[in-house]
Amino acid sequence: MTIVAVSLWPAGQHSPVKGPFVDAAAAAWAAHPVKRTAAGTEVHVVSGTPSCIDDWHGGPTGNYSFDVLNDEGDDMEIYLQDTRSKKIYLEVENFGINATRQVTGVIPPGTYKWVCITAYTIKSSKPIAVTGNTDGGGAGTTVVNGIVPVTPLDLRIPINQYTAWVQSQLPTLSRQVTQLAADLHARDVGAAKRDWLTAHLSYEKLGAAYGAFGKLGDAINGDPPSDAAAVTSPHLTGFRKIEALLWAGEPPAEIAPYADALIANVGKLPAELAKPNSITPLDMGIRAHEILEDTLGKDLNGIGDAGSHTELATVDANITGTFHALQPLVPLLTAQDPWLGRTQSWLRQTQVLVESYHHANGWVPLTSLTAVQRAELNAHVQQAVELLSHIPPITEPRDSPDEGRGIGNDSSGATGGNGK
Repeated sequence: MTIVAVSLWPAGQHSPVKGPFVDAAAAAWAAHPVKRTAAGTEVHVVSGTPSCIDDWHGGPTGNYSFDVLNDEGDDMEIYLQDTRSKKIYLEVENFGINATRQVTGVIPPGTYKWVCITAYTIKSSKPIAVTGNTDGGGAGTTVVNGIVPVTPLDLRIPINQYTAWVQSQLPTLSRQVTQLAADLHARDVGAAKRDWLTAHLSYEKLGAAYGAFGKLGDAINGDPPSDAAAVTSPHLTGFRKIEALLWAGEPPAEIAPYADALIANVGKLPAELAKPNSITPLDMGIRAHEILEDTLGKDLNGIGDAGSHTELATVDANITGTFHALQPLVPLLTAQDPWLGRTQSWLRQTQVLVESYHHANGWVPLTSLTAVQRAELNAHVQQAVELLSHIPPITEPRDSPDEGRGIGNDSSGATGGNGK
């Protein structure tokens, strides 16, 4: 079994009030803090003491399941952090007052501390020793990779780099959709089909920016209906509407107004992207994974097609878009993602496979692939999605236990500071 960092379980029951109920629960847990089972070690702990958590004193390496009770009097995040590497191995996020939650994972040998972070303080426990050996390669070996918290500030440079790249692509996209409209006004259907594909693929490469475009993105490249209504749908616009009309043989004069509207909407993208927090720290890692996840569920099932049968061209563009979304994150991921090299290599292999269906006369339609070919293609993209899934947990913005707030507790439990 491989664990990136943590396995988070759903929030448990919430006590409606503080007081005797919580105190009684804390007392009951303290009376029986540790239970060893065949599946691992169950530990009951209470957060809210002057040193965060002080009722677990370590033990042998292995699988642990912690039932955590928040007796702090404020919402918090809790980390189990390696004192040397600063990596976190367990995490309790968005932990409400009086809530209980179970968090489980494998704790490798090392020296740890609990860190409790609220809006007004950071508290740490005394060092906790977990002892034992890590088997280097036998059957059933558990590989555990903790995470050094990445802060929103750490992600600012990747966001700026990616935003600058997207902005640099928009003039080309604007020229391409202008040419598409010119083809339609000139009633040149063949040129319009070629230029539609060129412009559409340019847009598809901007995958991690989709969320930044909001409703404008839907107007530019909204999904077509799941039936033949794409031609007549009054709600469909942009690339997919033009695609549906072009490949249905509708008169160019009736399609041209949609291309004119597309020009106007593409022209609004620079201003949309320039808005504050158009791409948030949380977006970066999630979108690097979700681009191909969406591709797997939509384009490789033919759902995104509105008549051109260029699904594989879209898949190819989405892989390119994934590379561009991934690139600014590489400096952060190099030290933390042991699968990064394999991920990049697999993406390249997958793109080679996809591009093998691009010939001199165009892209092979998805429906023309044999069952074996589709299975191979799906397997490659599925594996890419699986490898990319390691990225969001690493790049998720977190509070750093080392951030100074003018407040905090040392390992002895001394407190101080001014509340927020």
